[in-house]
Amino acid sequence: MRIKKISLKNIRSYASEEISFPEGSTLLSGDIGSGKSTILLAVEFALFGISKEIPGAALLRNGQATGSVTLHFSLPGKDVIIQRTLKRTATSVGQDYGSVTVNGVEKIGTATELKQEILTL
Repeated sequence: MRIKKISLKNIRSYASEEISFPEGSTLLSGDIGSGKSTILLAVEFALFGISKEIPGAALLRNGQATGSVTLHFSLPGKDVIIQRTLKRTATSVGQDYGSVTVNGVEKIGTATELKQEILTL
């Protein structure tokens, strides 16, 4: 798998950011609190959704009602785009709709459906 790009909207310290990754190895460096771990958590969220270890409330930017992560990557013969969204309710933060697009064919689904689709890739 080669990660090409990740877009974050209202994810932890990022209000809106798009990060492109060149071919080859990438080193994330910066001061403490600069957002390195957030990028890795966003990749994990895009691939697997929220978990007990990293709940939605830990990902969604404080004071925001919604957030999203869009991950672009490639596998042999496949260009893949995953989009997952978070939504704040009165009592919690949960996953909203999402999609997986493989070679231009989009499938919209629930968090569980997306995870299964991604695992089959």
